[in-house]
Amino acid sequence: MKVLRARTRTLKDLLPPPLMARLLGEGQLRRYADGQIVQERGDDRAALSIVTRGEVVAGNLSLDGALLASALLRPGETFGEFSLFAGLPRTQTLWAQGDVEIAHVSATRFWPLFDTEPALARALMSLTVARNYEILEFVDAQRRLKLPARLVQLLLTAVEEGAPSAQIACRQEDLAMMLGLSRVAIGKALTQLAAQGLVVPGYGEITLSDVSRLRRWFAAQDQRQPLDAV
Repeated sequence: MKVLRARTRTLKDLLPPPLMARLLGEGQLRRYADGQIVQERGDDRAALSIVTRGEVVAGNLSLDGALLASALLRPGETFGEFSLFAGLPRTQTLWAQGDVEIAHVSATRFWPLFDTEPALARALMSLTVARNYEILEFVDAQRRLKLPARLVQLLLTAVEEGAPSAQIACRQEDLAMMLGLSRVAIGKALTQLAAQGLVVPGYGEITLSDVSRLRRWFAAQDQRQPLDAV
């Protein structure tokens, strides 16, 4: 399973190394094999979990068995804040993608450190706000944009900054799971984009031969006032 998501700052990026080491030292390190479930939807254990190695996919299975993948967590990223801070059940099932290590910091070990280290509170608040920003942008795109534009927006998240072209390793099934649509709908959207010379679908990959042109095309579909013009 391939999940596309732009790289963002992590807790490891925001905390001073000594404080990050202290936080990890308070946790219980667990290892997970590829495909192993890390948490189930509905779990309510109060703990902050930090990915230290590998990647974790978050998503939900519908009653008919269809999977909607919603996020990819990389080393330094966290989960469990809903249960830790608000006492809410966890809404996503998480699977290990490859071999994964995660430090689980229980509430009893977390709160004393949180109460005495303002830098930890600031870092977690910054990450929470950034996630809310990302979610609002996604919801806005779902409501406003037609499928080809939503698909381009998703593909562009996998492009390195400044890259003139890109080959993105993902299948149509992966794109369908990320956008909550059928493979047929994704295939039609890719065909439309390919007819305009914007993408080149291949076996298990999609080529973006001119990223600048693709960004200009997306901006024309977006029809929002640029943030720097507000």
